[in-house]
Amino acid sequence: MKKIKFLIYLSGIALFLSSCVSTSYYIPAAAGSDVTYLPKPMESDSLKVKNYISAGVSGVSLPQNTGNIDLGFLNVSRGHTFKNFNVAYGIYGFAGQASYDSEFNNRNATAELNGKSIYGGGLRSSIGFYDNAGSAEFRIISWDNSVSFESGSYATFRQEMYNLNASNIISSTKNSLYTTGISTEIIWHSKRNWDNHFAFKLFYGKSIGLNGSLENLASGNNPTGGAFSSSFYIKLKKLIGIVDMNFNKNSGGKLSLGYAF
Repeated sequence: MKKIKFLIYLSGIALFLSSCVSTSYYIPAAAGSDVTYLPKPMESDSLKVKNYISAGVSGVSLPQNTGNIDLGFLNVSRGHTFKNFNVAYGIYGFAGQASYDSEFNNRNATAELNGKSIYGGGLRSSIGFYDNAGSAEFRIISWDNSVSFESGSYATFRQEMYNLNASNIISSTKNSLYTTGISTEIIWHSKRNWDNHFAFKLFYGKSIGLNGSLENLASGNNPTGGAFSSSFYIKLKKLIGIVDMNFNKNSGGKLSLGYAF
């Protein structure tokens, strides 16, 4: 009888410890960084077509503090403004690495994540409708898209984690992402200098197939939801700055500085 009680006791401890085991998530690096603000001229601008080039840095946290991803970006885009609608499109490249968060070294995330390389690129586009109100322009709704392609040892690492088929590891093997959604924005120029622009934008969408690539039937702990980002844009004559805050399984922020011509 004592042996039975002892076995029940050990089983209870095992169940308790297994319930405390945290799930590690390995998400494509571009998720949470692929959507960013695409500048477009205002209707009040003398030039209705402009080119933009910028460089940026992005810090991304994998879900459940599994690890961190640091990326550098180079962005080139072109914006057109017509009567009551506008269009922007561009290309971008990125490179960086993943790192293990030592503050959570009691987790199942492996320190082998450290130094895994990431590089890739993609395309972005945005088309929308707007209305004027004095010095402000209400960009009521836009359709935004991003296609990205990712390579590097982090992509290989995600495949290895997926192949383990462990209940406490959820890893996506996707190396390409298509994120699409809608956004709304308000942009205005200063009264003294019409070349100085300020804007705030909200985006909501989805990376097609990302949720399905994260399914782990062994754990039943499958992340859901879409992509969300908020952006603040400033243009002082020809200099531009962009701050993006993103969430798409990964969460993070991006700072970009550039030039309009």
